[in-house]
Amino acid sequence: MKKLISIAVILVTVFALMIPAFASADQFGGYDMWVNCADGKTLNVREAPSTSARRITRLECGTKVHVDYDAGNGWVAISDYHYSGYVQKKFLVAQKPGKFEITERDDNFVAVTPYMVSAKALNGKTDRSVGLRVKPNKTSGAIRRLNAGDTLQVIARGKTWSKVMDLQTGRTGYVANDYIQKI
Repeated sequence: MKKLISIAVILVTVFALMIPAFASADQFGGYDMWVNCADGKTLNVREAPSTSARRITRLECGTKVHVDYDAGNGWVAISDYHYSGYVQKKFLVAQKPGKFEITERDDNFVAVTPYMVSAKALNGKTDRSVGLRVKPNKTSGAIRRLNAGDTLQVIARGKTWSKVMDLQTGRTGYVANDYIQKI
């Protein structure tokens, strides 16, 4: 009988010690999240929850990840079929970033022979204008609002954004490719 009571006490103690681990796992455990790093950079997946730990792989912005648990100090454990590791949770978002919310990487832009384009109306509505942005991201600050028909000069082209010179102000900025048309 003493053995049975001892085993029960040990099991209750072990379970009680595991409650904090389960509580922190519930904060992020079992969730799918998306990578959204600043300036279109890749997110390093580390072997341990530390910036000095060995990098396992890099994830592109917009990549879906499975978060296993909160590892503490701003880190979460993630897993995939190909790897498991740790990332800083500040670079994860709960909803998939939209096409224009992910900052396009500088190395995605290809210099082109400059050509002229005109700004299109936002969603085809002439009373709404598109922003000339400081960075290639719709959440970046706007240099100014463009009117439909404003003339710009494309100097580099990316997958989603173009780097342009605003002929009205002489400033360089970014406009989503969907909102310009070649003249």
